[in-house]
Amino acid sequence: MKTFKKIFCLILSLGLVASACACTPGNKTEGKKGTLSIASFEGGYGATWAQALADAYKVHNPEAEVEVDCNPLVREDAVTAFQTNITSVDLYFIDGLSIGNYCETYQSLADISEVYNSTPKAGSKEEDILIKDKIRPEIIPEMMYSGDQAEYQNKYYTIPSPSGPCSLILNTDALDNVFGEGNWSEPRTTDELFALCDAIAEKKAQVNIAGVNYTIYPFIYSGEALEYWRYLYYPWIAQYSGIDAWNEMITVKKNGVYDQSAYQPDGKLQAYQKLEKLIKRSNGYCDGTSMNNKFNQSQKYFLQGRACMYITGDWLEREMEGSTDYKAELKMVKTPITSDLSAKLESEYGVSLGATAAEKDQTLANVISAIDNGQTSYESVSAQVFNAVKQARAITFTLANSAIGAVPAVSVNKDMVIDFLRFMYSDEGIEIILRESKSYLPVVNASEFKAEGELSLFRESVNQITEREITYIFTSSRDPIRYRAGLDQFIGNEYPETALGKKTGAITAKEYLEKEARLLNEKWAEYMKVL
Repeated sequence: MKTFKKIFCLILSLGLVASACACTPGNKTEGKKGTLSIASFEGGYGATWAQALADAYKVHNPEAEVEVDCNPLVREDAVTAFQTNITSVDLYFIDGLSIGNYCETYQSLADISEVYNSTPKAGSKEEDILIKDKIRPEIIPEMMYSGDQAEYQNKYYTIPSPSGPCSLILNTDALDNVFGEGNWSEPRTTDELFALCDAIAEKKAQVNIAGVNYTIYPFIYSGEALEYWRYLYYPWIAQYSGIDAWNEMITVKKNGVYDQSAYQPDGKLQAYQKLEKLIKRSNGYCDGTSMNNKFNQSQKYFLQGRACMYITGDWLEREMEGSTDYKAELKMVKTPITSDLSAKLESEYGVSLGATAAEKDQTLANVISAIDNGQTSYESVSAQVFNAVKQARAITFTLANSAIGAVPAVSVNKDMVIDFLRFMYSDEGIEIILRESKSYLPVVNASEFKAEGELSLFRESVNQITEREITYIFTSSRDPIRYRAGLDQFIGNEYPETALGKKTGAITAKEYLEKEARLLNEKWAEYMKVL
């Protein structure tokens, strides 16, 4: 899937200075009153869900005129539209938008709070719940302005579109090829993950593709989509440090006050060290072609069985379903819990989980299995320990705060947009989106919806993750330190996936974080001045 990072970087960098061509909502729209124009980015969730939604909406509203354009260039068109306030489109579905930037700099987003304070509606059928109560609570704040300009505060400017969990994906065919069917286990902890990597590397198994033998590696990735690794190591930070510390890291605040130390919570070093171990060239865990691969190449090679594991989102199967030359049984699993958590729990609660590191990790793994099996306790650990592991197990990365719908301030059909979005969040609309995109809207009752027909192993595994207890985490550009001061650019510092995984000149996780802290300290006064 094309990376969400790129659109964020483009939007945020353009928003750091006031554009001379930025216009006000006084510009005349190119839209046509009475014809709802929708533009939907064609990405990993396919090209049909927005049109299918519009078709069903028109069944309930036969007098409505709705036009849908779905193509890969929609997000670029949206950037232009929101920076010029000139567009014929009434509703954009795109993958990333800085609410603060577009409110403060361009005044180009329509307030759609009315949607959130309305009930879902499909024709004459209205549901007995407000849309703001139907969307997952951790996602709701991301749809609101969070800066300090009073005219925008406490208002909603975007609404979530389809997006689900991002996590570790196993190619079960490749694993069977390496070990034999039934001779491997899903990793529950990071120690088990590395043990699996070592076992795969030791086997030196091969797969024949079009007459050529390729070594099967533990992982493959794409140099074009390095940020996919974050779907693995960001949860490790949150698992160890906790959700509150994670949110403090994202906003760089402690107790609501900007604080440099919030950017490096206590679990960050351990998470980066695990990333370093995975991508360090000399460890041989990753296919050597990875850094040069386009994202679709790495996905193709993964499906061919050249690697056993991959990191991406629930869009993978939908995105690759048109590829007929290579098929594989894939399974998404919950992010393995960082093995460092056992020592932290021992320290916090004054207990012992085992005499050795291996015994501690085995206890942690056993508790994880108990949680996955729906148990409410585990005999050898206290309720406090069990609940702490349960909270960690629920943590899952998502891009659901980034995949959004937004309405231009110059739209002449805001009333139609409101009505359409009420249908989108009806049970009927959610089912249509699930059928067409193979993903959910981030709603609290996702477990009530079932995909139609016979499900693949991959889709069943994704459903299991969303149906169990889950706490979504994500990166966010909503705080002014990011969209106004430019922290997302982080003064040219290399991303860890690059710095730790270079063929030559790679640095360690400790060196990376020391450099990060130093650079942040050097720029801190400037950030605060801009704010």
